Amino acid sequence: MHKTKYNQIIIGIDPGKYPGIAFLGDGKVISVYQGSVYKVKDIIQQALKNIISENILIRIGHGARLLRTQIVNSLIELNIPIELVDETGTTPKNKSDIIAAINIAQIKGKQVGKQYIEPSIGEIRVIQERSRKQSNGTLTIPRALAKKVAKGEITLEEVTSVKSDFIQTFFKDER
Repeated sequence: MHKTKYNQIIIGIDPGKYPGIAFLGDGKVISVYQGSVYKVKDIIQQALKNIISENILIRIGHGARLLRTQIVNSLIELNIPIELVDETGTTPKNKSDIIAAINIAQIKGKQVGKQYIEPSIGEIRVIQERSRKQSNGTLTIPRALAKKVAKGEITLEEVTSVKSDFIQTFFKDER
């Protein structure tokens, strides 16, 4: 497999449920992706296998607070500098998250490290609603578990794949 060499690689990420991811090599778009929040790290690792660069930087938009935090925290172990970018105006009307990711990659941001977040009651409720939808109405995860999902400690897919009776047994007082 042929690897391409670049002086600088900037990875732009438009956070959301299905983040847009853009790779810019020496200022030009070289590849774009879109996937689940839980796949961003894998997508980046896979794409970087075909790239040679001493200067790699990740820039992520400041929107989608919980999802952004989960993405940033998953990327920390890659040991690539991460900048938080003001993404205001990066998504033109009726355009994709990919376009926003390309725009985010081109905006200087502020370097960040591990993110800590306390999800709001509303954000926890949204996750509980998603668990109901994902389980076809058979399961609403407890608040304590929804909070862990919000913090990125466990994925909603992992939680909803567990039998509902197990969750009911161990989290009966947490609703």
